Amino acid sequence: MDERRTGSVVMIGLFSSLMLTGCSAEAEAPTSESAAVVISVLETSAGRYEFTPTTCGIHSQDGFDDIEIQGPGTTPDGEKFFFELSSTANAMTIGLGVDGPFASPERRIQAGRVYSQEFTIVASGRQLSVAGLVLVDENGASIDDGATLTIDCGAQ
Repeated sequence: MDERRTGSVVMIGLFSSLMLTGCSAEAEAPTSESAAVVISVLETSAGRYEFTPTTCGIHSQDGFDDIEIQGPGTTPDGEKFFFELSSTANAMTIGLGVDGPFASPERRIQAGRVYSQEFTIVASGRQLSVAGLVLVDENGASIDDGATLTIDCGAQ
């Protein structure tokens, strides 16, 4: 009985080693997705909020741009956030401490018609920019009155 247990343990150990080796080889292989990561930036007086757009909806019709952008990022001090921009709502929101949509962050950075001051998105293909963003927190307290947003939605 002891020989069977020892044999089973050795086989399990050998199998585990083979599985780990296979997994680590896969993890080290570069993917085309990671090579295509595009960083976009909100420049504020407190530093750079960098994010990667995972949703880049840009639709133009009859001289009107319908733009919806979302994606996770990090604050200047490394905290995670989730970025959202809507041209139709004229709103930009950064949910601090969360990295996905539909989360309920306790703290936010906001800009736009409802929160602070209306802004204009300048689109050049899949490159977007906004100058002079007036940023406020979730309570409406001023954070920055001249932030700059640059979004690169890449080629599609």
